[in-house]
Amino acid sequence: MSREFLLEVGCEEIPARAMAPALEELGRRFRALLQEEKLSFDGVETFGTARRLAVRVTKLAEAQETVTTRTLGPPASIAFNDGAPSKALLGFARKSGLGVDRLEVFETERGPYVGFESETGGRPAREILADAVPPLVASLTFPKTMYWNEPGREFARPIRWVVALLGGALVDLELFGVRSGAETAGHRILGRSSIPVENYDDYVRKLASNGVIVSQHDRREKVRGELKAACESLGGRLLPDEALLEEVVYLNEFPTVVAGRFDERFLRLPREVSVTVMREHQKYFAVEGVDGELLPCFLGVMNTGADPKGWIRRGHERVLEARLRDALFFWDVDVRRSLAERVDDLDALTFHRKLGNYRDKVRRMTRLAGRVNALTGADVDADALTRAVSWSKSDLTTDLVGEFADLQGVAGGLYAEREGQPPSVWKAIYDQYRPGSLDDRSPETAPGAVLALTDRLDTLFGCFSVGLTPRGSADPLALRRHTQGVVKILLDHRLPFSMTSAIEFDGRLVGEDARTFLEFFADRLRFVLGKRGFAYDEVNAVLATGIDDPADALSRIEAVHAVRESADIVAIAGAFKRVKNILKRAGAVPDGARDTRGMEPEEAALAERVAALGPRVEALAATGDYREALGEMAALAPVLEAYFEAILVMHADAEIRARRLAVLRDLMEAFLRVADVSEIVVSG
Repeated sequence: MSREFLLEVGCEEIPARAMAPALEELGRRFRALLQEEKLSFDGVETFGTARRLAVRVTKLAEAQETVTTRTLGPPASIAFNDGAPSKALLGFARKSGLGVDRLEVFETERGPYVGFESETGGRPAREILADAVPPLVASLTFPKTMYWNEPGREFARPIRWVVALLGGALVDLELFGVRSGAETAGHRILGRSSIPVENYDDYVRKLASNGVIVSQHDRREKVRGELKAACESLGGRLLPDEALLEEVVYLNEFPTVVAGRFDERFLRLPREVSVTVMREHQKYFAVEGVDGELLPCFLGVMNTGADPKGWIRRGHERVLEARLRDALFFWDVDVRRSLAERVDDLDALTFHRKLGNYRDKVRRMTRLAGRVNALTGADVDADALTRAVSWSKSDLTTDLVGEFADLQGVAGGLYAEREGQPPSVWKAIYDQYRPGSLDDRSPETAPGAVLALTDRLDTLFGCFSVGLTPRGSADPLALRRHTQGVVKILLDHRLPFSMTSAIEFDGRLVGEDARTFLEFFADRLRFVLGKRGFAYDEVNAVLATGIDDPADALSRIEAVHAVRESADIVAIAGAFKRVKNILKRAGAVPDGARDTRGMEPEEAALAERVAALGPRVEALAATGDYREALGEMAALAPVLEAYFEAILVMHADAEIRARRLAVLRDLMEAFLRVADVSEIVVSG
């Protein structure tokens, strides 16, 4: 039979932004646990709010599957001497802890062998869950954790209750000193603090009547619908914000949208400032008119069912007005000094104690930016780039950014625009921190791309040069995100680049530090390409030939992806693997003669094709036509097949052997200009 399992971990409020990753990890670990323990199940569903992490397993087996294992000992031919057990058989029986009478003869593909069969598994699911759930939950990862009660109890927030029910019956377990039970807790204000539950359906129904919508999916749809209705009533449309929607879904157990207004005088603020104040500090959604202009209203999400007297709405309006008043004051004060006048103030702002202040960073960036501009071929005007770099960090000294840190970069761009700087300057400053993630857009302009690359590269080179490298999952300086940003910008803008040239020009990474960074860079490049939907073997095939130029790698992987299923590519992949293995076993290859006279016909045919292939592939690669280059390589498949059928590469004659190895080496070098096709996994 099968049963439903319900687990709920009740705790103090977990930060909303940590909830979705935690629930995804909880579901993944639960599936892995059940599969490892050979407990069959139908599905695993995770759900929760900031006060609870829950998982439901449907049709969970009552016990493990039993597995029959056969252990073989000596062949029957040597297990007996004239019908009596031999020393080999007695030793096997002693090692197995069994009497000889328990052993049997089994027919196998290799003939009859003596051995025994044993059954494993069959342990009840209840026992397995009681033992495995506590360490599974304790191993969940969060950006920040807390200790409480006694050392060693580390979790996102203190745990207050645990529900664990299998088929409606209690699973007795202990989690951080809290014993499991069959009682959950409702909404802090709208519900009861102790609610007995019998199963999942009962759990969902009772929590719903106590102010908790258990499913995050249901809460999300509720908020979406109410946001849409509220916008229609205001005569506007919602400014889309999926990240904020996700946050309010986990902040509230019973989310309800409330609409409010603010004084029109605050519309004098730049749109970006108003939206940031609403979004980052108050978790409000902005509303725009059909003309795209911001409306003097907002949509908040309250953790309750209604606001009949409007007290909650008026409270939100008062708080927002105070924040907007501050922002308007800071804006008006900040514009009294230009960005250029603020550069000297950067001396007082520390970037990192090992890397100096922000003035030092700007000086380094000014030098590096010219090299990045040249390597990318962006051809940004030198004067505009110098101004953008020189003033890129000036807004860090403004009151507006001091109060609203999320506006850094954006505020600087807005101030530069107000000062009359051209788009090549102010848009570059505005976009310098983009992309914030792989889902974010890259800087729109070439100057913005060069500035964003320069900023990140300076940070990366500096941190790796002083030993500030990520350790395990810890990455306090967000170096993984910075590196992914570099890769994304280069790929999105298709900018040529040479990471080794940039490292050499900067001069801070040498020897082991440079190697460590390049390995880190390769790992992030591999990650980004994987996120773009390319198969792991396609990524391996391309990156095996070099990581120096991400945009070039993208062009090559696109070509591999486009032709990987063709019959010739499948054939050449296997043949090239053979070529690599031969050359690997041969070691150093002397430069053999290329004269085709005296060669076997198949050998001469391959030598002629390889001699023409190298220059042809190089010419196609120079124009970025990698798909055509792969076609030229694939066309060698029948020639290589005939060659290997007729020719012995490792000939006894050293001169002939050297000649044949040299041809294969030339072939490999031509192939590696595009991809190591031996990495392509061929089905079947």
